[in-house]
This record gives sequence, C-alpha cells and structure tokens, in this order.
Amino acid sequence: MLNNAVQLLFTVLLTRMLGQTGYATLAALIAAFLIMQVSGQAMQAAAARAIVRWTEEGHHEPYREVRRWTQQALLLSAGAVVVGVAFREPLAALIGADSHPWAAAALPVSGTLFLLVCLQRGALQGLSDYDAVAGSIVLEAIFRLGSALLLVLIGLEVTGAFLAAPISFVLLSIGMDRRLRHQHVGRGTVREDDEQPVSFWKLASGERTVIFSLLLVAIMQNVDTILAKRELSIDVAGSYAAAAVAAKAVVWVAVGVALQLLPEATRRAVAGENPRPILTRALLFLFAIGCPAILIFFLIPEWLLTTAFGPEFGSAADALPLLGIAMLLLSITLMCVQYLSAIGRHRHILPLLVLATAEVVLLARSGWTATEFATIVLAAQGAAATITLALAWWTPPAPGVEVEPETAPAVPGASEVPTVS
Repeated sequence: MLNNAVQLLFTVLLTRMLGQTGYATLAALIAAFLIMQVSGQAMQAAAARAIVRWTEEGHHEPYREVRRWTQQALLLSAGAVVVGVAFREPLAALIGADSHPWAAAALPVSGTLFLLVCLQRGALQGLSDYDAVAGSIVLEAIFRLGSALLLVLIGLEVTGAFLAAPISFVLLSIGMDRRLRHQHVGRGTVREDDEQPVSFWKLASGERTVIFSLLLVAIMQNVDTILAKRELSIDVAGSYAAAAVAAKAVVWVAVGVALQLLPEATRRAVAGENPRPILTRALLFLFAIGCPAILIFFLIPEWLLTTAFGPEFGSAADALPLLGIAMLLLSITLMCVQYLSAIGRHRHILPLLVLATAEVVLLARSGWTATEFATIVLAAQGAAATITLALAWWTPPAPGVEVEPETAPAVPGASEVPTVS
C-alpha cells in the first residue's frame, strides 16, 4: 500500500510535468514493461517455492543458490542492453513511442534487471523475511520516483522518466544481495548428494506454465493502456491512462497480499495440510481494501482525476468506476493463479488464453469511446475471475506436491511403519 501511494505520487507529478501526450507515451512504455515483467514475477514465485521446499527438506544454503542466479541474470542483462540498442526503432514503433526510441531501448534491460530483483525478493520471501521484502517494495517506488524527477528536470523528459525503473532495480539488487549475505548465509546444510547449485535456467525450465499463465494475466491487465494509445485520440488516451493507473491501486494491494499467499499456501501443500484458508483470508483482505476504493470511483470520478492529474484528464471519468471493478476482478484472478501455482495446478491456462485473445481482438478495433473500452475490459476480467476462483476453490493440491517424510530411525522391538506421501 505504501508502494502504491508513492506510485500514485509518481503518476500525479509526471502527468503534470509531461502533459497528456508525454504521459500517454510513458504509460504505453510502462504497460509494455509490465507485460515483460511477468517472467520476473513467475521466477519470484519459483524462487520462493524452491527456497521453501529446500529449507523444509533441511538442505541447501540459500545464498549459495541466489549468488549463482545473480551472476546469470547479470549476464542476461548485458545481452539485453545490446538487443535494446540494436532494435530500439522497431520497439518504439511497436509500442507507439516512435519519438522516444532510447526509452524503448531500455525496455529489454529493464525486464532482465527486474528479473534479478524478483529472484532475490523470491528468496527472501521463501525465507519468510517479509520485512526485507516489504522494504524492497517501498524502496523500489521511492528510488523510481527520485530518479524520474531528477532525469525529467534535467531535460530527458519521457526517456528519463522511463529510465528511472532500471536505475531503481540496480539499487534494489545491491541492497537485497547485501541482506541475503548478512542475514541468511549458513541457514540449512548442503547435502553431499546435491552439491551443484540449481541453475537459473533449470529453475526457469520448470516454470514455463507459471510464466505463461502470469503472462496472460499481465496482458489482460495492461493491453488496454497500450491499445488506448493506438486506438483512442491523444487527449482521450492520456485521460484513459490516468484512469487505468488510478483503478490499478487495487491490483497492487493484491500483489502485496500474494507475496504472503504464495509461500504460505506452498508450505501448507508441502506439509499435506489444506491450503484453502490462506486463499480465503487473502480474498477477504482484498475486498476490505478494494470495495471502499471502488465506492470512491463511483462517487467522485471526475473530481478525483482532475484533482490528482490535472483538469485536462477528466474526459475518462465515466470509465473509472468500470475500470475499478475490472481491476478488483483482475486481482481475484491474480491471487487465484498464484494459489493454483502453489498447489501445482494449471487448468486455468486455456480459459485465460481464450479470454486474453478475445480482449486484444476487441480492443484493437478503432472507434471505441473510453467507456466502451472499459466495458470490454470489465467483461473479460469478470469471466477470468469467475473461472479461476471456481478452479482454485474446488481443486485439491496436485499429487506429489507434498514432501515425503524421511523414514524414522528403527526402534528396537518396534514394527516398521511405511512412510506415506
């Protein structure tokens, strides 16, 4: 919630400093990055689940694994810099940021540096170091805000505002690496039968379905902002982008709650316990935060947009309540996808693929108003939330998720009892 407050301040200041046209371009760049960051979110979940499983099994030194992941992510980032610079013009044209190719050039490396942050954050999450995870989330927003203001003030405008993201990721990565080295070195033991650290690539190969499912959620969350820049008029696109940012306040609450939901549901599933109460509590908290926000969107949408972003941003006021409900439904989908991943189930992928495709096809048509745009988004999110919640609620953990207990030492005179998975 603190992160969201700082991000809202970022939006308020940048809309006033860049104007409607500049902010519409920045919003499209950020939306493209939010789709790219899915691999990082999936790898964060993978790292958290892996650390939980390793520590539950009583082996592996956590920092030994993270150090190897860090080296490989940095190597990937070096390659991303080369790719971004080489393909900056086509990337800018694809996103709709033709006049800011160097901002588009930073898109690939932003994704790989965010991946590094997520691996480190996932390790801390799996170790239940929620203070460090929370601190990293708040500092990410603060570093980004400070860097963006500085770079825009010296004249870099949209490019500077977007470059603030990779700068904040570098600073965060240094801090989390320090936390892991000083607080979590030596937790657990290294077993002789598993001396080699699990590589980043091996971790990623086991997360293909999770990455794909979160990619579909990210497309459903952000594709409207990208297509609004292409299909709506410039003035309406800027106002719609501001409304979408305001509505996504609920999503960031869901992301924060999911940081606790994922490892705790995994821990229960690994122990053979019922993980559903974790999901129930998370959804109740989400509604407690989300419903008052949506009420505000219904009561004073135009005042909220014009006061926060400026008088020229009120044209999408009618879309704000619809987007607020849509983002609450998306938050339910996000939590359910995280929960289904924790219990080893992936039946939600096909329906999400169909819904994401339908949303993109419908939004790609020209001639929509901002309210019609938001109505399409709402319909897609309602269907996705209904399907994923039903699957999460009535689907038990997959066979083999739980860890088999080791056979107890033989006791003289006692009969041997087999272990049960």
